[in-house]
Amino acid sequence: MNRFALTAAGLLALVGLGLFGPGGEARANGVPQLVKLTYIEGISNWGPKDAEGVLEFSFAEAYARIDVKNLPPQPGYTYEGWLTGGAGSPFKVGAIPVSAAGVGAAEINLKDLVRYDYNMFVIVARGPAAPEAGIPQEKSIAGRFTVIQDNGTPKPGDVSGRPASLPNTGEQANNSARERFGRTFMVVLATAGAAVLAIRFIRREKSA
Repeated sequence: MNRFALTAAGLLALVGLGLFGPGGEARANGVPQLVKLTYIEGISNWGPKDAEGVLEFSFAEAYARIDVKNLPPQPGYTYEGWLTGGAGSPFKVGAIPVSAAGVGAAEINLKDLVRYDYNMFVIVARGPAAPEAGIPQEKSIAGRFTVIQDNGTPKPGDVSGRPASLPNTGEQANNSARERFGRTFMVVLATAGAAVLAIRFIRREKSA
């Protein structure tokens, strides 16, 4: 194989490592999932009914991003996000600070997450009477979800689909998902470019 073809092959190998290697995004359930959060009758029992938000999360990457609006602070209460459902106890994701205008955001690492069969995310209000270690009973907005497997069929624990319309919380959009998709798109372009170069080099050498 001539040196031009070897160079092109090396480029292709590096691109492939960038896409599928440890730093890439080609992992099971690695794509960030979105859940729309609203006041759900039968679940929600506290706070304004026009409150809404968006949960973005990935079990594979162990992170969650929550954006809310129309959820004003209340004296003596703080807001928290919890994963519920499945076979075990609810899992506390973390605190969600809000402004006087009722707009809030939090980006949290999902530390100590040991199971993945949750099927609901709920924002609760922790007051003076709430149990220190358990989930408070004052439940605000929530969203249901199910896991998407690699073959596209749902199972408990991840999002079954993206909401058609996401609320504008007033916060700056999280760039993590766009950055990952943009990086993947650039890798695809680089792969195609390297393949074209390899073909041209080989044809040039044959015609020489």
